[in-house]
Amino acid sequence: MGIVLVDDTGQYQAVMPVPLRRKWVAGIPYTWVVHQPFFCQFLAIFSLDTRLDTRPFFQLLTDSFSYGAIYTICHPAHELNGFDTVRQSSTHVLRLASDYKTVYSQYSRDRKTNVHRAEAANWILVDSSDPEPLLELFRLHHAWLMDGGVPDWAYDILRNLSHELIQRNCGHIRYAVRDGHIEAGTLFAQEGGRIIYLFNAASQAGRKGNARTILIDRMIQDNTEGRQDGTSWLFDFESPDKPSVRNFYQRFGAIEQSFQSVRWNRLHKFEQVAIGLRNCVKGSINRLILAIGKVTF
Repeated sequence: MGIVLVDDTGQYQAVMPVPLRRKWVAGIPYTWVVHQPFFCQFLAIFSLDTRLDTRPFFQLLTDSFSYGAIYTICHPAHELNGFDTVRQSSTHVLRLASDYKTVYSQYSRDRKTNVHRAEAANWILVDSSDPEPLLELFRLHHAWLMDGGVPDWAYDILRNLSHELIQRNCGHIRYAVRDGHIEAGTLFAQEGGRIIYLFNAASQAGRKGNARTILIDRMIQDNTEGRQDGTSWLFDFESPDKPSVRNFYQRFGAIEQSFQSVRWNRLHKFEQVAIGLRNCVKGSINRLILAIGKVTF
């Protein structure tokens, strides 16, 4: 769903995407709430009008939907009034200059060293439209690190997203191959002057051989020297909150760019009590299952 501003002729002037999720109470579908989808870092109000008044969009958002579990948006915090919670987050971005040497000069010394090591490792980089090797790499080498594991539906979402991005010419999958084996892979999304490092995975051999470093570096190189239109793009590392990962991205010369996460709750007391009871029952069931598991095993 989205909120759209049109002119007198019906032409779109601005669009605000509104991702929704059905909220359930006692197994019954109850109401739609605003909830950021997986693999979507942040949204925005899209318009060519740089002087657009955004306040009516946010007012209509909270008037139309009484509950926002999470909505992340690239917007100044001081303009986000009317929400219960506004939390600042950040990603790391690298401005891609018109020549690769300028971008490379911003790499830290150890990042340059790792690029050279990766080049010496004789990786073969292969473009693909098939996300399955990437998903399998993650399943084998990363999923077990996630608390509670990774459900099958999460892989389905990423699989469908990959196919849609590639079909719309907005996605790029690339693998690092050595001795006939895929050891690392990346999924990039490209649109609106931004290249997003959306998803990645690597085996032990891939990590040891700096395969992801060379995959990132080559994507950066492709979009500096290879860009003929003279436009300057941003490379978005889509940084998580983990300090070690953020530090890894900063060593490419990336700088922080902030965005906001907002939440609100306009549910009536009865609705809040019903949802609270549901969460309480759900928590009790989970604790019971955990207790049974301890007894059984």
